[in-house]
Amino acid sequence: MRKNRRSTALLLALCLLAGLVAGCQAPAAETEASMPETTAAADALYTAGTYTGTAAGRNGDVTVSVTFSETAIESVEITDHKESEGIADPAIERIPEDIVAYQSLGVDTISGCTITSEAIIEAVAAAAAAAGADVDALRAVEVEQAEAGETIEKTVDVVVVGAGGAGMAAAASAAENGASVIILEKTAAVGGNTLASGLAMNAADPERTSQMDALTGQVATLEEVLTYDEAEFGDFADTLTTLKGQIEEYLAGDTSKSFDSVEWHIIQTYLGGKRTDINGNVVEGSYDLIYTLCSNSLDTYHWLGDTVGIALSDTITSPVGSLWLRGHNFETKQGVFDASLAYVEEHGGELMLETKAEHLLLDGDKVAGVSAVMGDGTEVIVHANAVILTTGGFGANEEMVREYNTYWPAIPEGIKTTCVASATGDGIGLALEAGAALVDMGLTQLMPTASAVTGQLADGLLVPSQYYMFVNQEGNRFVNEYAERDTLAAAALSQTDGVFYHIADQAMIPTLQNQATQEDVDAMVEKGIMYKADTLEELAEMIGCPAENLITSVEKYNSYVDAGVDEDFGKNVFGSKIETAPYYAVIEKPSVHHTMGGVQINTDAQVLDENGEVIEGLFAAGEVTGGIHAGNRLGGNAIADCMVFGRIAGANAANE
Repeated sequence: MRKNRRSTALLLALCLLAGLVAGCQAPAAETEASMPETTAAADALYTAGTYTGTAAGRNGDVTVSVTFSETAIESVEITDHKESEGIADPAIERIPEDIVAYQSLGVDTISGCTITSEAIIEAVAAAAAAAGADVDALRAVEVEQAEAGETIEKTVDVVVVGAGGAGMAAAASAAENGASVIILEKTAAVGGNTLASGLAMNAADPERTSQMDALTGQVATLEEVLTYDEAEFGDFADTLTTLKGQIEEYLAGDTSKSFDSVEWHIIQTYLGGKRTDINGNVVEGSYDLIYTLCSNSLDTYHWLGDTVGIALSDTITSPVGSLWLRGHNFETKQGVFDASLAYVEEHGGELMLETKAEHLLLDGDKVAGVSAVMGDGTEVIVHANAVILTTGGFGANEEMVREYNTYWPAIPEGIKTTCVASATGDGIGLALEAGAALVDMGLTQLMPTASAVTGQLADGLLVPSQYYMFVNQEGNRFVNEYAERDTLAAAALSQTDGVFYHIADQAMIPTLQNQATQEDVDAMVEKGIMYKADTLEELAEMIGCPAENLITSVEKYNSYVDAGVDEDFGKNVFGSKIETAPYYAVIEKPSVHHTMGGVQINTDAQVLDENGEVIEGLFAAGEVTGGIHAGNRLGGNAIADCMVFGRIAGANAANE
């Protein structure tokens, strides 16, 4: 957490220069032996020059270039990093400035990007060591915190807690509807888990889909739906009947083009989430919430572009575990938040960063605002007619994930997470203060295609899931790669060490979803996140499997692409074959990715209590809520969830 500070580094330097502190000055002979003649003076803290240092960050190495005079750190420049744009920006900008300003390695890390902050500090420490510095002394230089300011008190119509996708959508919607808005964000940047995601937003778009070529296997998948029995679909029976009629009409026409509908999205979301937990309980999503999500997604996507001003992309993708090609995208990730924040501020809204909501303000049974604390300890009181909780899930809180788990037989020890560090479940605690009901808290999603090296999203940044081919460490396929995420994760965890490889070829690189370049791919190879080889034999040697196994797996998979039928694992939708060198193998292992449970809401995004009654003045949206995704969330549905219910929450809170 960043603080206002005063350093003692200058005093230490003066002590060394003046020889006023006993023991500060090194013996002349020892100093001359360890330094070049030009900097051999006993009062030198560093060997003057520019030095490079490297340390491991969240997504890869962080490299710095540090210039020293004999007595000071003159400059710190970050020359290379792979940290997430937006999320890591405060650390990238401020940690180097702080190190120079306070001449200390004891500077505070930045809230929300602690790992990046620590990587920069450690990289500078490596450079300082190369310059002959006493690194331990630099770490010990104290950086004092300024006293907290006077309590800040504000009154607005709506206060939004959390500045991720749901929070920014809620704030924009509330502002659009005439409300005065304040957004409280505990970290130093907007974006949260949304910015760390692939940011594809599922939205059934029948008109557009009907102009796209059908993928191999899609027709057979739709034909199978006609065999489903409405008696097994409960509240979703009528939707299934409507869908069957749509499919029959489609099959009677031009099946060379693709198909989609809101009803198909609803049924896939329902089936994709219907599961049985480890206690034998059947869990499924609420019909009303799923219907609201799927029927409003496309309109909300266009609202984000037409009203909020976010640049939309023409690319349609199929994120891992999405089950269909309906992932709508944005031109850039950071652009989503730059545009939405600009819209809120243009309408009089305010963003308070590094301000953590501590408690809800209650007026009897009504929620009437939030108390918070800033990074320097200053208290903030915001009175409001409505509070919207958009704090995200608790995927970065391993203890909480384990405590609530009722889905996985075991959460592997030391499991990594794709989530940002701030996803610790704060909103759950706030909601409980008002008596909120919780739902599906034990249902956690593991991302099967996370990097085995970093724990972060890896394969999801490369190609849509119809192109996936997975092999285990023995070089054999082991799963239908187009299946739901929990199916993929369970299959992966049953393999040796839970590690597997996604096999791709060069022809797949142009399908990069506007999120990576060939340069990025080559950097992943250099960092050891993936392997690259000119032949499958060479690739097999790199991953340590028998060459005949990998070659046989690829040949069989290619034959299934040609036939449109997977005789081994039943993959039902295919992209292209793997046949163009060079070949790639991405090293992957499941990580904690999404917590499906949370605060119970209705279709107006109002928070409900244990009796199913509305808690006046309290709304919630996004991953802090539960009841939609049940046992497994479809890839691409999280962004739809954030944006749809964020928009609904903002509009209804404004009317509060």
